[in-house]
Amino acid sequence: MSINSLANAAAARRGDMVPLKAVPKGLHEIARASATRPALSASEAEGPVNGSGQAVETALNVLFGYIPTEVLTLYVAVLAAIQRPDRVTSAQWAAFWSFLAATPLVVWLIYAAKIKALQKPLPLKFGAWPVWEMLAATIAYVAWAFALPNTPFATYAWYSAALCGVAVLVASTLLGLLGPFFQRPLDQ
Repeated sequence: MSINSLANAAAARRGDMVPLKAVPKGLHEIARASATRPALSASEAEGPVNGSGQAVETALNVLFGYIPTEVLTLYVAVLAAIQRPDRVTSAQWAAFWSFLAATPLVVWLIYAAKIKALQKPLPLKFGAWPVWEMLAATIAYVAWAFALPNTPFATYAWYSAALCGVAVLVASTLLGLLGPFFQRPLDQ
């Protein structure tokens, strides 16, 4: 799933979209808002194994919906091009900070493009911005950039693979838990 899922979920919270001013709740509604296939119950699927597999797929799609994959793909490519095997360079830090700044902008651009494609006015005023999605994408970017093998954070003595795993799990869990508190209907 891509960052576009964040834009889909934000668009679902607009007052002029169906369902009107609804904040998605639960896996089924989040999956519908992010344009993914919701998990079927065991009775709806061909059997309990298929149902549980689809439930895991939906949960992963919801989780990965926070990760700005378009930004990360480009970030990983840039890191591979500028990396030096013997040390972390200032270019690696510059790439990290540049993509950190670009992440909320990319979320807004994708959201604005989706709204424009629906022939609605561009979300220029702050109240119409998908602020939660912009923040969630930025937090997810930091967690994933921190966990990448060629991360500039690896130069710090306290950095470890175990800490990376914990950071990714904590960030993913917190984003999932905090989303319902910070999502609000978006202005038109």
